Amino acid sequence: MMKQLLVDAGNTRVKTALMDADGHLEPLFNVSYSELKNTSFPTDIENVWMGAVSNQERMTLLSEWLSQTSVKIREVHSEKTAFGVTNAYEQPETLGIDRWLAMIGAHSEQQRATLIIDAGTAITADWLNPDGSHLGGWIAPGVDLMQQAVIDRAPKVFRHHDGSWGKVNQLGLSTPDGLSNGCTNAMVGFIRQALAVTETELDWFDYRIIFSGGSTPLIPIELRRRGELRTELVLYGLARYAEQK
Repeated sequence: MMKQLLVDAGNTRVKTALMDADGHLEPLFNVSYSELKNTSFPTDIENVWMGAVSNQERMTLLSEWLSQTSVKIREVHSEKTAFGVTNAYEQPETLGIDRWLAMIGAHSEQQRATLIIDAGTAITADWLNPDGSHLGGWIAPGVDLMQQAVIDRAPKVFRHHDGSWGKVNQLGLSTPDGLSNGCTNAMVGFIRQALAVTETELDWFDYRIIFSGGSTPLIPIELRRRGELRTELVLYGLARYAEQK
């Protein structure tokens, strides 16, 4: 039976899933772009559906991997409205496709007030009304980007920094630790402020919180318990497009 290949081409990793004729998803692989060359292309694929946000260098690696197949590759772009979700942006195509697909995936599951936090290369927050209207969002540098921005400006000061992540609620006892802990706590502060705005400005109290992204292990457990960890949500949004083939 022919299947649809779903590809979430993020900033640092490529996540994929197979979708059968009944719409069921089966996770396939989650690899870095450099690992793609050692990853075989699945057989019995009817179409490839892709949402991509990565840079040109990584997209070249993805294109080389996709060149193994002759099936049609359909790249999805953000729209003004689709599958009950309405984009808040005046120029809807400028909304990151990963954020757009995550909102479609979330709304397709539950028509609830929803806050989506993606803690990856960038930290993003998006607010979605129960009727599917996107209220807007935030974007800030992720933990690694914050650290690298400071290191690049003061390489001598941080020459011993090993790139490790910091710890929440801990003070740094060295300059490298101060940077690591500071950036980690900045990310957590972003999340806490998003929750505060949700409850004080929007007056939401019965709402859904979704977490995704590679930095989610750094989020304090008391915050993570308030929400759901959904690393595959973009693929679920992409599946909605693939169902309309």
